Amino acid sequence: MGQGFGKSGKSKLDILAESAICYCQQRSPEKLDTIFDYQPPEINHQICDKLIAVLDIDTIAWFCGYLASEINYTEDNNKPHPIGELSGFLISLGFKLFEDFSPYPGRRLLIANTEKFQSLPQETQDKINQFFEIHSKSSEEAQQINNAILQKLQILNLN
Repeated sequence: MGQGFGKSGKSKLDILAESAICYCQQRSPEKLDTIFDYQPPEINHQICDKLIAVLDIDTIAWFCGYLASEINYTEDNNKPHPIGELSGFLISLGFKLFEDFSPYPGRRLLIANTEKFQSLPQETQDKINQFFEIHSKSSEEAQQINNAILQKLQILNLN
């Protein structure tokens, strides 16, 4: 039996995720903004889960740069992106986005799985330390930072 006239059979989430995947592949931050700026945080999180399940490492790394505010305009695609490069490197080492590390606005990257990071060979840690300033935070400090960022994102989403 058919879906009926005018019915696609896809949920709003599926349609948004398909669009977001396409926009990531096109490297179009402005189009991604049209999705992420107008959805509640829960939906954005679900879209991100769908994105990282299907995108290749290079596109996920670009997306991390977008999330960390390195890439705001299409013209930014022609610039180097340290957060994107580091994200791609971490993914190639087996780190999982949003589990082991997360990009944050302000060109930041949070390594959530410090044990996994510290288990990397010393030369790999040194390579990462050459390009980024590493700040250790207690679990409580990291949670306070996460809460502040989440609150700011929710306020921005309401506007």
